[in-house]
Amino acid sequence: MNYINSFLSRLNSTINFSTILPEIILIVGLITIVITDLVNKGKNAIFLYKIFLISTLVSMGILFYQLISVIAFEDLYTNNIFNNLFRFFILICSFISVLLSVDYVLCSKISLAEFPLFKISAGLGGMILSCATNLITIYVSLKFLALSSCFLSGYTKRDIRSNEASMKFLLMSGASSSSLLYGFSLLYGFSDGQVQLDNIIDKILFSQYLPIICISAAFILAGTAFKLSLFPFHQWTPDVYGV
Repeated sequence: MNYINSFLSRLNSTINFSTILPEIILIVGLITIVITDLVNKGKNAIFLYKIFLISTLVSMGILFYQLISVIAFEDLYTNNIFNNLFRFFILICSFISVLLSVDYVLCSKISLAEFPLFKISAGLGGMILSCATNLITIYVSLKFLALSSCFLSGYTKRDIRSNEASMKFLLMSGASSSSLLYGFSLLYGFSDGQVQLDNIIDKILFSQYLPIICISAAFILAGTAFKLSLFPFHQWTPDVYGV
């Protein structure tokens, strides 16, 4: 018990939870949507939509306040004005996309619960990715964002084109993630097991491992270009979004 108390006190002293308060609000909204949908058995769809809007607006308000402050989340997450602008932009995009899409979802008689759920998940992945300073955090948040986007592309599951788009997205996402992860593993290995970006730069010997660093950068660049559908890794984009 003493060990647990000391660990919790150390955790509270090193982590400022106000840094990730917008993400915590979104997680609470996500859990509320899931529980409400289970209790109501999908009957009160408009209420789920309102939960998403409220949680997003509250998170945007907290982020707007954080734009004037700088807080650090030790080793995993950093928070400054530049990062907060990206987080705020992601929240605005999620808010507007759901606001414009809810009428179509209701008219097409598709379940509304999964749509805000996936939008919150994608928003969480993007927000954490915007502030990540750790290889593990970068990969996990990017994968979280990619999987949520993949599920959104296959949201209209009665449409065979949506199923095809989701399958192609999943395959391309797996290929790009493999390339990205291999590049990360090279950096991890040749920096004596460092995952923090600052420590990798300090530990890795550029003069000795320059060819390895170039190979790692090539794999990371290819994986990132796949994710962003940049030339010449953009061939999958029309197959997913244009079917």
